[in-house]
Amino acid sequence: MTEHAAGPAAPPAQMHTSVSPGALLRAAREARGMDAREADERLKLVPGYVAILERDDYQALRSPAFARAYVKAYGRLLGLHENELLGAFDRLCEASQPPVRRPDQRVRARPLQLQRTGRGVITGLVTLLLLVLALWWWQGGAGRLQPARVEPSPAQPAPANATGER
Repeated sequence: MTEHAAGPAAPPAQMHTSVSPGALLRAAREARGMDAREADERLKLVPGYVAILERDDYQALRSPAFARAYVKAYGRLLGLHENELLGAFDRLCEASQPPVRRPDQRVRARPLQLQRTGRGVITGLVTLLLLVLALWWWQGGAGRLQPARVEPSPAQPAPANATGER
């Protein structure tokens, strides 16, 4: 009796721990006779996401943060063992990311640099204000700042020059 007749085949992830999640997904999809377009439709994903997942190109997704959930849903659709598939996904992601700083490690942080545009903005605003004031003065606004003339009351006779006549 052959191994296939003896019992169910082991999930692909158990046979090859170094196989990427994309390769596992592709092999399971092809074993089911399903094409990538059909898998996209059944998962209700954007067309082409299945191909991206099978290439392990998670940065090409609109939101790479959701890649793990996409892999999980795709594996569930194909009947793959979830823990094995997500373990392969996590190993692949850990290998491709820079090492994470431990909480007990000290990071020498440089003080934040203040933006150099602060002085420039203030200088520009002051210059603009001076230009507006100069334009206002040039158009005769300075004459409007003089105190208003007080007209004598009708009970008092007005001086001859008060009306502006000569």
